[in-house]
Amino acid sequence: MGKKNLNLIVAIVALIACGVCVLAISSFKRTPSRDVRLLEFPLKVGEWTGADMKFEDKEYEKQVYAILGTNKVLLRAYADAGNEKAAIQVVYSDQKRQSFHPPEYCYLGSGDNELLEAGKAQVALDGGKTLAVNRTVYQLKRGKVLMLDWYTAGDLMTENYYRQQLYFVMNQLKRGKSGGSAVRVWTPVIGNDADAALDRCQRLIREVAKLLPDYL
Repeated sequence: MGKKNLNLIVAIVALIACGVCVLAISSFKRTPSRDVRLLEFPLKVGEWTGADMKFEDKEYEKQVYAILGTNKVLLRAYADAGNEKAAIQVVYSDQKRQSFHPPEYCYLGSGDNELLEAGKAQVALDGGKTLAVNRTVYQLKRGKVLMLDWYTAGDLMTENYYRQQLYFVMNQLKRGKSGGSAVRVWTPVIGNDADAALDRCQRLIREVAKLLPDYL
């Protein structure tokens, strides 16, 4: 199974299973939606070059996004100068905090996947800053995957799901910069080399974090 196919499988598993979770929770609306430029996020970030991952069945795609409650979803595979690959998924919503939840809800909901590891990681950013992220390793039918994920709410970036939910509601009530997102970066674990997989994800996140706030 090629890396491209594995990336798309991971993306589809995430979107479908997350959508099922969203159906179980009622809608939450406070402020009018606003335009965001998520889908204009650059294909070129640092040494990484991206390509959008797309559903072949457009009607099926519409159904998935209807379940999620948002069509502001970025699904993209990136490759660096050495052709090492990682992928990113960003789900953004202005009004529905239920569009975001921990990835294990998605990947374990079907019962076909196994969570092998769960913990935290730190990604060194420019200016001496660090970004705390959740680190998980999943055994899927077609391979092992390392995932780093975090959330945004307004200008906040956090690995803590409950903190994001709180800030999302507070921002809606204050009518400040509203909206939030769930961000996931993943890569196949090749030859059980988890360190190399972690390095790939961290390098991509380092570049993404410089630009992403301007597109949310």
